[in-house]
Amino acid sequence: MSFKIRSAYFAAAVSAVLTVAAVASANYQLAAPKITMRAKGPLGLKIVGNSSKLNVSEDDKSVTFTTELSSIKTGNDTRDTHMKERFEASKFNAITLTVPKDKIGKGGTIPGELKFHGVKKAVKIKYELNGKHVKSNFGFNVNHHGVEEKKLCAIETTKTGCADPDVTIEVEFDLKD
Repeated sequence: MSFKIRSAYFAAAVSAVLTVAAVASANYQLAAPKITMRAKGPLGLKIVGNSSKLNVSEDDKSVTFTTELSSIKTGNDTRDTHMKERFEASKFNAITLTVPKDKIGKGGTIPGELKFHGVKKAVKIKYELNGKHVKSNFGFNVNHHGVEEKKLCAIETTKTGCADPDVTIEVEFDLKD
């Protein structure tokens, strides 16, 4: 049962990958992205998931980072399967973060739009740029993105053993010319 709870938080982690990439511009490509998703399960259970899959596209006004829910790995195949089922990866696999180009600078906090589980919401992304190394983080609540509260629970019918809906995403990568 705890595997299902852990899964919910890892899906959110994928969005972290998108955030870090937001500081990159059209002139750069990403090298070795490292995405870490963190969440809390019942009884203080710590949930951590990782991914390195990230695609970048852009237009005149924005940079969009896309990853896949199915790319998040928690180190437990059963938990990963539950995550995909609970967050409907077959229907909502793409996770995107869009950032306005004119807000990208040398670091600080910038606005972004996260699309997770088919729902778009504003997020604030904190990031720092040290040479060509980028470090970023943001948080969001999966319930605000259309994930039902019961989907975070070990026993959905009674809402027993539920995980916290808040997820923190950390992303690091290097920029290359």
